[in-house]
Amino acid sequence: MTLSGFDITTVVGNVWYVALGFIGFDLITGLLAAGAEKKINSSINFIGIIRKVGLFVALAFVVFIDAYLGSQGYIIKLGVGMIVAYEGMSIIENFSRIGIDIKFLTKHFDKNKVGKGEGK
Repeated sequence: MTLSGFDITTVVGNVWYVALGFIGFDLITGLLAAGAEKKINSSINFIGIIRKVGLFVALAFVVFIDAYLGSQGYIIKLGVGMIVAYEGMSIIENFSRIGIDIKFLTKHFDKNKVGKGEGK
């Protein structure tokens, strides 16, 4: 992914594509969960998309801080890793809302966010 000669993968590595994939999977599983719960709402979906754009703004801020401090990409890698972890937890919660039994992963999650697809 190049923008005016800047290639973020030279700084962050291939984990950038993992973050993009996780964001995409979270969007898809979120829509599936909303459909399963019969709660598809364009304004709620719009807010979710705004949050995803916010993640990219946060990543741009992290790139700025990393460049300012001269930390050679370590802060960027930390930021991308946190995005991957956040999106991964959201994907797991969405699977639970859809009704996919993954209790071995969700037993440590907030009980109000997981398990709703199982008729609880």
